[in-house]
This record gives sequence, structure tokens and C-alpha cells, in this order.
Amino acid sequence: MTRRITQSLFALALIVLRVGAYAQQDPYYTHFKFNKQAYNPASVGTVDGVICVNGVAHRQWMGFDDQTFVDRKTGNLEPGGEIIENVAPQTYNANIGGQISTNKGTKTIGALGLSVYSDLIGFQKTTSFRLQGAYFVPIQGNFARLALGFEAGMHQFGYDNPRFKALNPGDPRIPTSSSNDTKFDVGFGAYYNQTRLGNAIENFYAGISGTHLTQPTFNIAAPGNSTIDHQLETHIYFLTGADVEVSPSMVLEPAVLLKHKTKMQFDINVTALYLDMIRGGIGYRQWGTIDALSLMLGYKRDLANSNTVQVGYSYDITLSKIQTVSNGTHEIFVSYCFPLNVTKKPPTKHFHRNTRWL
Repeated sequence: MTRRITQSLFALALIVLRVGAYAQQDPYYTHFKFNKQAYNPASVGTVDGVICVNGVAHRQWMGFDDQTFVDRKTGNLEPGGEIIENVAPQTYNANIGGQISTNKGTKTIGALGLSVYSDLIGFQKTTSFRLQGAYFVPIQGNFARLALGFEAGMHQFGYDNPRFKALNPGDPRIPTSSSNDTKFDVGFGAYYNQTRLGNAIENFYAGISGTHLTQPTFNIAAPGNSTIDHQLETHIYFLTGADVEVSPSMVLEPAVLLKHKTKMQFDINVTALYLDMIRGGIGYRQWGTIDALSLMLGYKRDLANSNTVQVGYSYDITLSKIQTVSNGTHEIFVSYCFPLNVTKKPPTKHFHRNTRWL
């Protein structure tokens, strides 16, 4: 049963990944396997019995500047021009989610969550606010579980203090002031996880999801009472990974993320968790051509009362031609999980001697 479900998910991924579209519009994360909720609503509440809050700060291609005010032939700054520093992508994402149970708390039926992100690329700014829900289908007595998820919210796109230099002054296709538009947006996902797969593989998971299913079009104000239209296209994701115990003190955590828009992008990384506390690993990303090599470090700590905190840092070494103007990419990941119900100490019992038994 579980093998058929896994094969079906993979087959579905191969079908939907053939869908063509336009340029990449969603942000990407080096810590994608710890940040699944950002692109798959069905992954909400994957950890039993706790509420998890996580955040990611992603600064891409540090040092990348806007050179549009430089004469390409001489390399000199044009009269009255300026070089706008650090216009590379900046992404901030925060998620919270937890499971929901029946009134008596005897059965977990699904999960609820919230995901928010802000993405700034040059003068383009995107803000997303999505409510998420997942319904759980237990398999083999909770040995495995299939979750079906849905998200709905508002997506805002626009320009923040644009300083484009138009070849033709007054060009209605070039924005000259801050402006944005907000549209309704939805997404869907499926997420399968299994406690054990074979003798050495634990916590196996596979998921598929689609964002921006409504493909909203934003109408941005432009010079001359005109508008600039910007359409969001559906992004398709397929994710899989697991934990592989190589020794009593060491667990490998391989993961693969396939993402499709105009081109197929894939991320793969392998981290090793030592003593369930120290994490380190490497990753590789390719989008059309070779893109980046990632170095990852992390720390995990299990606290009292089922509380868990994780912190991660990654540095992406740019391997494409952008490396000539980039100092690499930095990302910080933080996660905190705490129990849904705090166990209270039972009231102190006071015993009084019965005078008949003195």
C-alpha cells in the first residue's frame, strides 16, 4: 500500500513537471527541507503533538549592484548618475503550524497554519499572506500518513521607489513611483510521510504542490495613466527526503527538491546530524545551468517538556557568471517547536489521619 502511494506521487510529479510557464517568480530557500510549509501547505503539522514556528532570512548575491548608470564602453559613471548598491534578492519568510484533533483529543484529523513572506528583488517587492489547512489520512495504523493541503490568501506585487533609467523618458512601460496591487491567491499540496522505509531509512517523506493556481494578474500604475500588467504563474514542486542512520551517533539527512517554471530547477543537499545536536552538510543547486554550491551548518537542541529549537546557517558559493559581481548568498534558519498542551503538575495531596486509627 505504502509503496503504491509513493510510486503514484512520483508519477504525478513527472506529469505536472512537464507543464511549461514563464520565469521563476517564487523565492528559493537553501534550507528547503526544514521550510516545507513555505511552498507546500500539506506539510503543516508534520511533527506530532507540537506547534512549530520557523523563519528564514535569505540574502542572495551579496554585493550585487545596479550598473545601469555606468557607460558600458568606458566603465565611467554617467553625468548625474548613481550606482545603486545591493539590489540583489532579499527574502524573509515566517511560518507557524500545528495539528488539530477531535473534541476529545483522541484522534488527530489535520493541521492549520499561517505562512508569510516578503521578497525584494531590485525595485520589485512581493508580499504574501496565506492561511493553510491540511487533512490527514492515516495509513497502516498511523505508521504512515497522507496529508492533503490547501492554502488561500492575499498576494501583493509592486514597485518600491523604482529608479529605473528609461531609454525614452516618459516610457509608459517603466514605473517611476511606488505602486502595487493585491490579488487573491490559492495553492494546493499533498504530503506523504512514513515512519520507517526498509531497515535503515526512517522518517521518509515525499510531497508535491502547486502555488498560484489562480494565476492572478496585477495592474501596476505607470506614467501617463497607463498600467503595467504582471501575471503570476503556477509553480510546481516535488520534494523527497529521509533520515538514514549510519551509526548510533550519526544520521544522514538527504533531500531533493524539484521546481518547475520555464526551466527545471533542482536542489539537492545532504546534511549529517551528529549526536542529535550538531549538523553540517553540503548542497547543490542548478537552474538551467550550474548555479551554486551550498555549505550548511546547524544546531539542534531538545529542551524540557518536548520543546525543540533548531538554528541553521548556509553560505552559497555562486558558480554561474554572476560570481564576477557577487559575494555569495547567506541564509539563516530558525525553528522552535513547543507542545500543544502544557502538562500541569497534579495538585499536592494532603493526608489527614483518622482519629480512629491513631
